[in-house]
Parts: sequence; C-alpha cells; structure tokens
Amino acid sequence: MTRPLDVHGIDPSSVTTPRQLAEQLERLRVRAGLSYAQMAERAGRIADGGRCAALSRASAHGYATGGQFPTPERLLTYLMVCQVPLTDVRPWRAALERARPGRRSAAPGAVRVREALPHRLGVRVPIEFEEARDETPGYVPRDLDEGLRAALADAARDGGFLLLNGRSCVGKTRTLHEAVLEVLPEWWLVQPAGTGAIRELAAAPTPRTVLWLDELQAHLGTADPLTEGTVRTLLHAGTVIVGTIWTTEYQARVLAPRRAGDGRGDEDRRLLELARVFDVADAFTPAEHARALARAGEDPWVRAALDSADTGFTQVLAAAPDLVRRWECAPDPYAEHVITAAVDARRLGVHGPVSEEFLRAAVRGYLKDRRAVAPPDWLRSSLDYATAPVRGVAPALMPCTDGDMDVATGYIATDYLLQRARETRRALCPDDAVWRALSEHCHDPADLQRLARAAGLRMRYEQAAAFHRRLFDRGDHRGAAALAEELIRQGRSEEAFEVLRPAVHADWHPDRARATAQWAGLLAERGRTQEAVDLLSAQGDGPELLKLLVRVGRADEAVQIARRWAAGGGRAADGHLADLLAELGDEEALRARAAAGQVNSTGRLAELLARRGRRDEAIALYLPYVRTERGAADRVVELLVEEGRFEEALAVLRPFVAAGHSKAHAMLADVLVAHGREAEAVRHLRAAAARDSNLHEQWAQLCPSEELPALAATGMWPAIARWTRLLAGQGHVDRALGIVGPMADGGHVPAARHLTELLADHGRLREALDLLRNRMASGVLLRAWWAPEQLTRLLFAHGLADELRAEVDAGTAGAAELLGRLTAGETTPTVSRPQRYRGHILPEYGCC
Repeated sequence: MTRPLDVHGIDPSSVTTPRQLAEQLERLRVRAGLSYAQMAERAGRIADGGRCAALSRASAHGYATGGQFPTPERLLTYLMVCQVPLTDVRPWRAALERARPGRRSAAPGAVRVREALPHRLGVRVPIEFEEARDETPGYVPRDLDEGLRAALADAARDGGFLLLNGRSCVGKTRTLHEAVLEVLPEWWLVQPAGTGAIRELAAAPTPRTVLWLDELQAHLGTADPLTEGTVRTLLHAGTVIVGTIWTTEYQARVLAPRRAGDGRGDEDRRLLELARVFDVADAFTPAEHARALARAGEDPWVRAALDSADTGFTQVLAAAPDLVRRWECAPDPYAEHVITAAVDARRLGVHGPVSEEFLRAAVRGYLKDRRAVAPPDWLRSSLDYATAPVRGVAPALMPCTDGDMDVATGYIATDYLLQRARETRRALCPDDAVWRALSEHCHDPADLQRLARAAGLRMRYEQAAAFHRRLFDRGDHRGAAALAEELIRQGRSEEAFEVLRPAVHADWHPDRARATAQWAGLLAERGRTQEAVDLLSAQGDGPELLKLLVRVGRADEAVQIARRWAAGGGRAADGHLADLLAELGDEEALRARAAAGQVNSTGRLAELLARRGRRDEAIALYLPYVRTERGAADRVVELLVEEGRFEEALAVLRPFVAAGHSKAHAMLADVLVAHGREAEAVRHLRAAAARDSNLHEQWAQLCPSEELPALAATGMWPAIARWTRLLAGQGHVDRALGIVGPMADGGHVPAARHLTELLADHGRLREALDLLRNRMASGVLLRAWWAPEQLTRLLFAHGLADELRAEVDAGTAGAAELLGRLTAGETTPTVSRPQRYRGHILPEYGCC
C-alpha cells in the first residue's frame, strides 16, 4: 500500500490568485517526483476505478503552469495523483475558491494587516516622553496571547469570530492587533466605517480578509445595527472577524436576564454568542508583571507604568490618571461641568456626539448659583480646555466633525472618563435642566429610546414622557404605548388618548395590541364602555375584551362571547371560557363542559373544588389525566398528600419513577418523608441522584448532615450551599465564607449569591451590600447580572428607603418598583430563593 506523501512546506492557505495556485500545484508535482505524463497515467488508473474525474497530460501541465484553471473535480484528481490525503483536501478547495478568476481579491479600502497603522485601528497613542518621542512602547506579552493566537490560526482555516472583552484602557485593542499581526500579517484588513460597509462585504466577501470591529458596541443598539445574519454570512465565507467590547456592554447583552418583547436584545445576544470571547483583566498578572520588569530597563513607558503603584499598567500608558485629573481638577467649574455634562450624556444612553447647544443648556444644571457670574466666553474656553490632548494622547472630550476638519459639530467623552463616571457618579441623578437639555438637543432615535428607559428607571417619568414624545413627533410611533403609560401615570389622560390614536387605528403597528388595551381602558374610564367593547371586538383582542366586560359588570355578556369562541373550536378559546367561568365561580357551567370532555374546564373545575375544600372531588377529576396532561399528576399527588392518602400518592408516582422522570423521583422522596418514612426516602434518593444530576438539589437537602462534608467535597454545589448554611447557623460564619468566597471570586454565580445571603442573614448586612455594589461597579465580574436584583431585594427587606432611593437615582432595574412598594408600607420582598426543582412530570404535554 502506498503511503501518503508528506507535503510539509507547501501551503495552500497562502493562495489568493490563479498564479499562486499554479505555483503551489507545481511544487506539489515536483515534491511527488512525477512528470506530467506519469500524472496522466496514474490519473487514468484512478479514474478507471470510478474514484475521480480524468486528468490529461495537457491539463496537468496547464494547471501547474497557470495556463488552465482546474475545476473542483479535476483538482481532486490532481491531489490524489500527488498522494495528498483526503483529510488535507479542504484547504486546497478553499484555495481554489479564493483564486477563482473574476473573484475580487480585496475589499475596497482594505490594507494588508502588516501595513495597518495601529492608532487608526484604535490602539491608543501612548503618553509622551522627551527621551522616547520618536519611538513606540514595546508590547508586554499577556497571558492570553497563546490561546488568542491559536484561535486566530483556527479561524483562518474556515472563518471565525474572536472578541476581546474588558474595561476601558486595559489593552484590548493592542493585544488584538499584536495577535493578528503575528498570525495573519499578509491577510487583508477591513475597518468598516459603519454597518452598511459590513453588509457590503458580506454581499461580496473577499478571501483572506480580517474584519476589524474595535468597540463592537458601536455597531449594536443603533438605528442600523449589525445583525446575526450578516455575521453568519461572513463566517461562512471564511472571514476572520475580530473585535473588542466593553465588559458592561457585553454583560448587558449576553448575561442579563431576558426581558419579554426585547427583540433587539435577543438579536444582540445571538450575535455575541457566535463569538469566542477572551477576557482581558484590568491588572497585570504576576507573570505579566515579571515580563514588564524585564523590559523596563530599555523602555521608558514600561518604567513609568511600573512606577505607578495605584494605577494599572495599561491605564498609565493611555494617560488615564491624567484624564481623570483633567476632569476632576479643572481650573474652574465651567470647564469641569462641560466635561461632566458630556460624560453624563453617555452614561444615560447617548452614544453619538453632543452639540455645543446641549452643553450650554446642560451645564446650567450643574452650576446653579454660579450662572449669574459666568464670563461671556466660558463655553469656548471650557471646550478649548476639554479638547486639548492630555500628555499627547487623547483629550477629555473628543471633537467630531461632519467632514469639515476645521469645525467641530459635536463632542464625545473619552471612554475612560465614562468608565470612571459609572463608578463615581453611579447614584447621582442629573438635575432637571440636564434632562431638558437632553430632550431638546438629542435627535438620534436609538439615543432617545435609551434616554427614555434611563429616565423611567430613575422615576423621572415626566422626562421619560418627553423623550417618548420626541420620538412620537418624529413619526416613530413604536413607543406610543410606553408614552401613553407615562402620561397616564402623570394624570394626563387626554394627551395619552391622542398619542394612542395612530397606533390603534393603523393597519399594522408593533404596539397595536398594547395600545388598543390602553385606549379601551381610557374609553371605559370616560363611561364610553360600548365604544371600548366594540374596539376590542373589532381588533380581536379576546382576553382584554373579557376582562373589560367583567370589570364593568357585564359578566353574562362576557360568558356568551366566550362560549361563541369556544364553539368555534380551539383549545385556546376553550381556555378563555374556562378561565372566565372559574373567575366567576360558575361550578355548574364548568362541570357541564368537563363532562363534555373539555380538558381546560376540567382543570379549572378541579382547582375551584380544591379551593372550596372538596379535594376528593378534585382528585377524581384529575386522575384520568395523570398520564396525558402536564401538571395533572403533580397536582393529584399534592392533593392526595394534603388528604393523607400517601399510598395512593406513591402509586401515582411509581410509573413515572420507573420511566426515569427526575421530578417524580423528587416528589416520591417528599411523599415518603411526609409519610414518616425518611430512611426509605434517603435510600431511594441516594440511588437516584447517583444516576441523575437533576436530583442533586433534592439529595443535598435530604442527605444526612454528617454526610454533607464528604458530599460537598465532590464539588456538588447544592451540598456546599446546605453545608455552609449549617456551618454559619452553628456560629462558624467565617469558615462558611472561606468555602464559598473563592468560588464566588472565580465567577460561580450561585456561590456569589449565596455569599451575600450568608452575610446578610448573619448580621453582616453592610458587608453584603458593599460586596454587591462592588460587583456592580467593577464590570470585571461578568456574571454579576444578578447583583442589582439581590441588592434591591436586601434594601427592601431591611427597609433601607434612602439607599433604595439612591439605587433609583442610579437607574438600577427594579429599584423604582420596590421603592414604591416600600413607601406604600409593604415589607416583604416577593423575590424568593431558587426552588429545589422546577417543571412538571410530563413537560411534553399541554396544560390541564
């Protein structure tokens, strides 16, 4: 048997033109030691076996000299003749596609990676030194370099998307540039001006191309956002996509809980999930610091960065401390607050530049009593100060132009100052004058949407309505329902009525259903009930119509309408009628429909009887459905246990246990414990949990306490959680914290949440609150999306109204609702700790 030829040194991945393909094929022939005649003879033997297309002497000569361009079938024959293993054919096929005549070799505006200027790619210009004015700082290798470069090499074969995630000024762009320059120096690099240019590249992709997306967040959440589909198209074409993103922006899109109706958020999440993400830490690791020390003798920038003990290495090189001093130690309050106004605009949701008109109006909200003595040229002198480069690097405010390089049309606060503001000004809500300036001088629809949300989170409902009004007046009626909600909240029902009119009467509108329900509610409040009924009927909004009729005392009419819908067929219509009859307590009507085989009515009747204490009847109704309807078996078991009929409950569960349903095992153990058979429950669950990890939570709760340390040592989180709760309850709080603390620091979300609960439950509430706030402010711990909910829940539970109000001013999600409830006298948080198990025994079936 002939051994495959070693083709080491021949690189099809370097091919981009027909000439280069011919050169590689000729080298392959020479390496194989074959003449063109010998190639034709060998190809004939292979072709006779039906394994591939024929290859003549003339064709082999043409392919190797560039006189002919091979088809994919003839290329395969050429490779087989030269003994290239089939596992190595794919790069040759990719080379053939790249070299195909007529295929564009480079996108418009593309440059070779080795020729791209780092500062144009986003690599920050370093601080200036007299002794090194004409040099650039050397690169200090990072720990992630090896993995990043290996991932780039993988992506070069079939396409890939690599994303560096970290805070501002931590070296993301420099690290990425060094890696791409090392691995793909001869590839073409495209730095798009906008999303349109990315779509153009996807429509006509070019070979061996790197798409450079520094600050990827600039392409997300805009009026014309980058989409998952565009990225997939580029990846399928073999494009290598590289980018950087702020940790806070990544976290907000990928790790935050999903919100109903957030289509844009879902699109961004799906796009980012295509990327292989590398985290860039704020500070150097010990190994990185050692490498920096080795370079310090010959590099003044490295020496200066290492000499700064209180600031990160990369931050010093980017003049970050000097930028902060430029802002916080400005020579007068006017310059300071011009910068503050621009920073706050970004912090609240403005992604584009802000105008001088905005700055002039907004600064009044910061200056207050100094306005009367402001010098006539205060704005110009403040802008001159704010736009002057700091140590030759970057200014506090970056001027933007519309093409005329001499005239600034707007200003954007530097990234690092925005990061600083999110830490130092997090709980500072701007004055009304700043909000007014934003509503009057910001025009981008996406910015206005973000500002409306920011205002609403801070209970600035009048300002939120102003932003929605701006969108509405511009013809963007997508936020009509949100604007109407704000107006109704403020008692401005007449304005809300007019805002809703276009959405309600449009042939199609994204907010139509919500707007129609609001409009009908306003009509009913005015006594125009029949108009509201007619409107909901015409729009086909069944549930809202039934609710309205019941609310205005026309329940009989609601039942008649629901019966007509149910008669038309469909389980959803039957469900509406069953819900209505149950709400009205009409046992007779429900029983009649249940007798006719209507499943929804059967379930509602059973629950009505159970609430009335007639559990035996409810059980009898549920029993025929335990094998077919989701939730029926679970509910029957619950009712049987309440009635003390334990053996019957176990009999219901055993077929599901035998079938391997996780929840059935868990419920069986619960029934055994309730029946006083705890030892039997322990034996059953011990065996079941060894086979099914879904039962670890239940097993950890039932496991004998003396076995918990050994179980926790296996790494089973539920066991660790219960063990540390027991330790803390016995007074060993520090020991418990010592177990879960390192896990929390390593990014284990349940451990991080558990850590704060342990602190709060054992008299160390302030430590818990500080820990949560630090996690929220740091932006480094990606999996801290849970921290705002945990923080506001603790503040609510302990009645800390002032601190909860500060979280409202910070725009913390959920804080406004909890503050309202606390002010109204509520004292019990509704957010509960995770359940031991979720779901139903039969998740694949419908709902009874």
